[in-house]
Amino acid sequence: MYRQSVLFTLGVLLLIIVAACGQIPASTDEQAAPTSSAVVEEAGEDMIINAVQFAGISEKQLIELLGEPESKEDWSFSSANGQKYKALTYVYDNGNQEFLFIDGKVVRFTFYGTGQKYKDGKHALALFGIEPGPNITLVTNTGSAIKYQRVHESMKIDEFWLIEDSEKTIGTVKITYDSRYF
Repeated sequence: MYRQSVLFTLGVLLLIIVAACGQIPASTDEQAAPTSSAVVEEAGEDMIINAVQFAGISEKQLIELLGEPESKEDWSFSSANGQKYKALTYVYDNGNQEFLFIDGKVVRFTFYGTGQKYKDGKHALALFGIEPGPNITLVTNTGSAIKYQRVHESMKIDEFWLIEDSEKTIGTVKITYDSRYF
């Protein structure tokens, strides 16, 4: 009887620990912050990809998330800041997604649209899992391009730049995680 009571108590404690661990966010400094429910609600079922998860991750982490890339390219990136960097590009999704690595981390994600529509800037951000931060700044809104800077510090999104293919249809989106390289 005593043994059954001890086993029962240990089982209950184990269940409590497992349940408590499920309530703790799995985010660390090397992982992106989880997408808030408000962003998911704004994007609806049309969310293209949670681009927040790629902020500053390593090649190994990207491969763990998406598998081996379709292609890789080593090249020399001449930045507008006057510096040259050894760069590496990984390509996924039939060429529709590119990840630029500099200094061993993803510094920019480029998405080439395939007919996806967006309503406005806030909706466009939400389609990529991005919530506007308190310091977001609209830099450009030409009717065919939208560019935000200082998008969201804790999400590690420095810049979001959408260029339309046609009216309210995504052509190219560049999400910059570390603008020091550009």
